[in-house]
Amino acid sequence: MSNPFFSWSVTLNLLFALCISNICHADLLNQCEPYALTSEYRVGSFEGQPNTSIAITTTVLNPGPALPAWLDYHLRWAQHVLIYMDDPDERTIFQQLCGDRPVTLLDGSRIEPQMTPESRLIRRQMANMRHAIPYLMERNYIWLLHIDVDELLFGPSIESGNWAKDPEVGLVTFTNHEALPVDFETSDPFRDCVYFWVNGIDHNANFLAYGNGKSAVRLGAAVEPRGAHSFSGHIGRTFKCQEEEAVILHYPYPSYNSWLRKFKFYSKFSDHWFGDRRAPKIMDFMLHSRDVVQKARMTGDWANVKEFFSRRILDPESRKYAISEGRVRHYTPFTNPRKL
Repeated sequence: MSNPFFSWSVTLNLLFALCISNICHADLLNQCEPYALTSEYRVGSFEGQPNTSIAITTTVLNPGPALPAWLDYHLRWAQHVLIYMDDPDERTIFQQLCGDRPVTLLDGSRIEPQMTPESRLIRRQMANMRHAIPYLMERNYIWLLHIDVDELLFGPSIESGNWAKDPEVGLVTFTNHEALPVDFETSDPFRDCVYFWVNGIDHNANFLAYGNGKSAVRLGAAVEPRGAHSFSGHIGRTFKCQEEEAVILHYPYPSYNSWLRKFKFYSKFSDHWFGDRRAPKIMDFMLHSRDVVQKARMTGDWANVKEFFSRRILDPESRKYAISEGRVRHYTPFTNPRKL
């Protein structure tokens, strides 16, 4: 199944808003094992410069036409992107979309084939990051940022790389804001979705996905991923980037059809991550979405499905009021956004 906007990348990752401090959950995450690299496909140049180089890593399933724009946006300041292909049979599609950009395609981890997709990809992402850390260190890269292809790192300090220049810093954390869905079908969410719920307001009651940000880590032999959002084992202090300098813009459900495709793909899944009752429960919006879509599949009545999602779309007056209260902000990371 192909997503015409983003890849399934990971939204699965993006939705990983779990309590990583939970010891039981951390143990479940640490069951992921590194894997031996089987295939590597070079696209463009790949050689880091000591003390300066930043690489991005991401895991992608079903690459969509928005991938080139996502790459061009981030390659203005990152020196290289590692893409772990969740389905290596899609390599030809990846190569066409990546062109001659400084990207390396790698076969991603194949662990947990029996696990349902909303949890399986999280395990695979962690295995892929465990591979990326020594791989990048061998090639002189200093920093690793793990984000998904429905996320943009945005702000005035991004292209200058100021956040990566302090030698005393080992981990940089970025706050994330969440795009409001639009009431039309979009083939270009990065331009069309320009309003965002602000993180930290009303306990993120309006967020449909995660709210715990993303991180970049200074690479080192002891560095380990802590879920999809952070790292441990780094040398140096943790620095929280100010929102005025850089934030993550997250586009989890830009439109009704993109949301519907996702939950048709997820199909039935457990109330708990990894299908394990010891793990935290999956987010309420995901569970409600699962139930609404599965019921419609059984009954053939899809009217309630559209109504369920439409409640998440703000009309212009409500949006204007939310902006005046500071709950919604306007961001245009791409030029020439659609006027809404």
